[in-house]
Amino acid sequence: MTEEPRIDAISQAVVLCAGQGRRLFPLTRDLPKTLLDLGGGRTVLDHVLGSLAESGVTRVRLVVGHASDEVGRRRNDFESSYGLEIELIDNPDHAVLNNAYSLWLGLREISGDCLIANGDTLVTGAAVRRLIDGPTAGLALAIDSKKTLADEEMKVTFDSSGRLTEISKGLDPERADGEYVGIARLAHGAIDAFVESLEQAWRRDGSLYYEDGIGDFARGEYRVSGVEVGDLPWIEIDTPEDLERAKMMKWHS
Repeated sequence: MTEEPRIDAISQAVVLCAGQGRRLFPLTRDLPKTLLDLGGGRTVLDHVLGSLAESGVTRVRLVVGHASDEVGRRRNDFESSYGLEIELIDNPDHAVLNNAYSLWLGLREISGDCLIANGDTLVTGAAVRRLIDGPTAGLALAIDSKKTLADEEMKVTFDSSGRLTEISKGLDPERADGEYVGIARLAHGAIDAFVESLEQAWRRDGSLYYEDGIGDFARGEYRVSGVEVGDLPWIEIDTPEDLERAKMMKWHS
């Protein structure tokens, strides 16, 4: 018997894979960090794409930059392994423009609800499905409110109604409500406004993160809310130590 499709299924995602990952050098001298090995020939990007695919995603836009040819060489393998249609979006300015520009490139000319995922953040399929099942309007961010926060995390605060008020690494950990995990759900009706916020951010300062665009977007008419995933395993890979921890983690959905 064929399983009925989920009414709230999301079939497309934009995944950011353009950065060099300087803190992982020399591992990332000739590879993007999304292609680093997690063991058994499985890369960081394998994990990201696998979690998206098991949650119903069938089309992925990969925004590439550093060592983009390496990703291109593996595209067919990724497509066949995960049943995905993958489009590569090149960010030729990845060395001088931060990921606000990369996400702007990835979201242009896209239609329908979509997921946004950092290519260096590993989450479970369960976390992706929880986000898909969450708020359907505006922008919904996967949040970890359980983690002990420090200066490096992308921290968030919400008002009493659950609406995002601030998102920044510079927030005082003591007053933050949690950390943005690096995966979000964007409603179709909010895409144009969010793309405009991203463009304003990178044109204002090319070093800005897309979270700066989220902050601008949250001050407009669209709601930015949070979905708790802090009880599920996840990790952002920025350093060799992070990579080793990711290899040791027990992943489950």
